[in-house]
Amino acid sequence: MYILGLHGNFGRSDHDGASALICDNQVVAVAEEERFLRQKHATGLFPYESVRSCLSQAGITIEDVDYLAFPRVTWQNFAERLQAYFGFQFGHCPEVKFVQHHRAHVASAYHLSGFPNALALSIDRSGDGVSLAVYRCQGTELELLHEEGFPNSIGLFAALMTQYLGFRSNHGEYKVMGLSAFGKPDVDLSFLMDVTSEGYQLNDQYLHEEVLRKYPAFPTEQLPIFNDKMAEHLPPRRTRDMPLESHHADLAASTQATLEAAVSAILNRFRQPSDRHLCLCGGVAHNSVMNGNVVASGMFESVYVPPAAGDAGTALGAAVQVAVDLGQEFSPLQTACLGPEFDNGQIQQLLDASGAHYETVDDPAQRTAQLLAEGATVAWFQGRAEFGPRALGARSLLANPCNAAMKDKVNLIKHREKFRPFAPSALHECCPERFSMYGDSRFMSFTFPANDQGLSEFPAAIHVDGTARVQSVLDTDGLYYQMISHFHELTGIPAVLNTSLNSDWEPIVHRPQDALAFLNVTATEYLSIGNFLVSKAP
Repeated sequence: MYILGLHGNFGRSDHDGASALICDNQVVAVAEEERFLRQKHATGLFPYESVRSCLSQAGITIEDVDYLAFPRVTWQNFAERLQAYFGFQFGHCPEVKFVQHHRAHVASAYHLSGFPNALALSIDRSGDGVSLAVYRCQGTELELLHEEGFPNSIGLFAALMTQYLGFRSNHGEYKVMGLSAFGKPDVDLSFLMDVTSEGYQLNDQYLHEEVLRKYPAFPTEQLPIFNDKMAEHLPPRRTRDMPLESHHADLAASTQATLEAAVSAILNRFRQPSDRHLCLCGGVAHNSVMNGNVVASGMFESVYVPPAAGDAGTALGAAVQVAVDLGQEFSPLQTACLGPEFDNGQIQQLLDASGAHYETVDDPAQRTAQLLAEGATVAWFQGRAEFGPRALGARSLLANPCNAAMKDKVNLIKHREKFRPFAPSALHECCPERFSMYGDSRFMSFTFPANDQGLSEFPAAIHVDGTARVQSVLDTDGLYYQMISHFHELTGIPAVLNTSLNSDWEPIVHRPQDALAFLNVTATEYLSIGNFLVSKAP
């Protein structure tokens, strides 16, 4: 039985279109529309290309699909629109099943976590009119405990403060998180977000009227979320061309602290002594600092965050939930590398046609490790593409983490702000010796404090506050694990500096030609792609 999960819209401001294909209880393929279109977040677009990709990876047609799963229940007449769209574009529309937005978020986490039971918290700006949902999960059952309706939204608070600090909402929230390490959380934001033992309340008198009048169709990337009353309590908002100053860092730190306090209040309110496991999902769950501090609190034995916690992940979650409702049970998700891949024949054909300077290598893992040990930067394009916003060793830009100067070098390559940190992809078995607190972080979901050994070995991948957003690399991670193991043998360092293979405001590269273009227009020195090593023309 095939189920095709979808997320996207027809011309409205919904973002992060994606498709996910399930066969019985196996995740066959997942793809994000932005990667194909080269348009970040693919706002307002339906996932046509990602649907085609998932079907192609499975070797099936739309006629083989039993159900479409869609993560909204409040959109009017959407079944008819889906039927018209699939009938026109593909010649057939399977039966459509709808899943409530936050239930799809929770399904993408809990049903693929491997937990027998869990408390689950889904947090985003809004979906189906809900901005936060708490579930207690047992076996295959999801029991809704609590909801917060829009506009009482932690995600909206984060987006608002992101805009106030001069970054793009729905994209720059992680910049605020990174900037927070440089400041002090001494700005009182209770006028905007009041946190109590019972939860939180966002004061909507500071929201722009367009947010309240047009939601959920308002384009927050273009229009302001806040109104002029914000200036009564805070320094003037920063515009994008203004330099970052210390008071901006303090405001970022206060935003992070307020966000975490709101989440902690909800967890403390609903956690029972029997709740040993926690699933975090929704776009706010991409805040790895928050996630790491939840682990550090000791409230739960295990915390799971899916690789695509945001809205793209609801395509997978909706499909999984429909499958569970039909009697399927899922094993833990072992990898996020569920997208398309390209074979050596396709890659070589491109390299020859483009006149690229390359050589064939028998062991790309060993050769790449050697180059990194020598101080080179390497674009790494291997295997199936990752699903979600993190590069996890399939479409990555790599460097030597031992050299502190690599941080500025790689930031320059990617045209990023200097304050933003990089991540270490580290051998899982070596991490406990290098971090004072550590847990399995295979999807790069948690920020952990490094100890003295980690600080000395990974200076280019450690943030200013001594923490790192770690990717745990396991022996099941194939070529990427082999490459880091070779680097470990050469240098004694069991990690590489890893960042996504893209410039600042573009999606992660998707096709071999995207990777080759990245090599040619940046200061990156090598591209390891399939069994080929591409270098700058001599």
